[in-house]
Amino acid sequence: MAKDHVLAWDVGTSGVKVVVTDAAGAILGGDYEAYAPTYRPEGGVEQDLEEILSALRRATRAVLERTSIAPASVAGVGATGQMFNLVAMDRAARPLFPMISWLDLRAVPEARALAERMDYDEQFRRLGSVVTAKDVIPKILWLRDRRPDVWKKTAKLLDCKDAVLMSLTGEAVTDRSTASSYRLLDTAGTAWDRDACLELGIPIERLPETGEAARVTGRLSAAAARELGLVAGTPVIAGTGDVASTQVGAGAIRPGDTQLSLGTALYLGISLAGRASDPARRLGLLGHMQAGEWILWLEIATGGASLNWFLEATRGPAAASGPAEHAEVDRLVAAAESDMGELLFAPWLSGERFLFDDDARAAFVGLDLHHRRGHLLRAVMEGVACETRWAFDYASAFGEPIGEIRAVGGGSLGEAWVKILAYMLDRELVTVEAPQDAGARGAASCVLVALGMRPDLDFVREQVTLGRRFRPDPARRSRADALYARFKEVYAALRPAPD
Repeated sequence: MAKDHVLAWDVGTSGVKVVVTDAAGAILGGDYEAYAPTYRPEGGVEQDLEEILSALRRATRAVLERTSIAPASVAGVGATGQMFNLVAMDRAARPLFPMISWLDLRAVPEARALAERMDYDEQFRRLGSVVTAKDVIPKILWLRDRRPDVWKKTAKLLDCKDAVLMSLTGEAVTDRSTASSYRLLDTAGTAWDRDACLELGIPIERLPETGEAARVTGRLSAAAARELGLVAGTPVIAGTGDVASTQVGAGAIRPGDTQLSLGTALYLGISLAGRASDPARRLGLLGHMQAGEWILWLEIATGGASLNWFLEATRGPAAASGPAEHAEVDRLVAAAESDMGELLFAPWLSGERFLFDDDARAAFVGLDLHHRRGHLLRAVMEGVACETRWAFDYASAFGEPIGEIRAVGGGSLGEAWVKILAYMLDRELVTVEAPQDAGARGAASCVLVALGMRPDLDFVREQVTLGRRFRPDPARRSRADALYARFKEVYAALRPAPD
């Protein structure tokens, strides 16, 4: 039987998306299985790797059944996934502890202790970025020092995507982009920095083998294949983390191409021609899926999560989310525009990464008696849009070209939020058709290139179908500028008083 299909998983914070494509990269079908993080006291956020794997298995079997694609025709599989997590795996490829989420803030003391021994300028010089509690290094130090029982048994320290693939193949490997998020690569950005690992007390042998994303790194074990409904020995591709994979899946591949991802986190990703350096000596880059290339990445940690949090907190136990709710949200947000007053939302539900501020917290400011649900919804969208403009201004300071901005992720399915972002950024935004498939599309493209079914990734840019265009509205510019200025004042006012 001809092997003319590939399968790819996008392992997100809220669920796993699976797609199957033909040899040209066209998506033939997909499925989605939801799950959710567990929130612990003291800023802890965890996810159960076995729950993720169970969802992945269900979604895979469902898409194979729905598309009637024979498992023997699947030439290879690959994955992308949420980044900046930590999974402690034993030698038998089993997790020893719940996955410590990218949202987790328990490692704030470890991040502060690191800053005391290595100030921000030194961190930028040695690690390529300032490190916050959401980064991998403090999570590793937390696990080492707070859970020595787990640390003693740990064979590998992996991010989400690589832990999933190790469970399926037994191999502990990663790609250059995911490895760059550890902030432990050497100056060339291709291998682990032995001296940095030694200084931080991180055993280099517990880190995964690094390499390019488009390479075969293992094969499905018999047990994994049986549970997935696939064939044992099917090649498994390294893939890459969700930032780089979504960059490709959005078709934002050429220098200056930009994606605006409206998911649990909201982030800007800008493809770079070279390895730029932050003039403020704070922000590190992420590796691209394409060898030798880089992404300027700025994350609003709880972008989409802010809206999801508000909707879940106010919809009530009997209500359900879905297209009808999205339409109602758009209606309420549009109706609230004319009488927002001084209402503003500060979206820092879990600190803020690009501000390097683990202590920032959220608030509604300027509430009065006339405000209702629509006003609060709009305030959430406008607050995240203000933070996005702040991130955009930070990116602009690099002096790199910023071209067409393509919006992907679930937040781009409606109109209200994209309109608000367009006038807040004063830039045209264009949506991508099937925006929630972008990460999985990028992962599938990586599989196709790794197996030689496509020569390179350039085909994705032409294959992606663009949707609606949202242009900035000059009539709203004055209010946008005033709101943005007040937003930055609110950030300063909400900062905790020094001890």
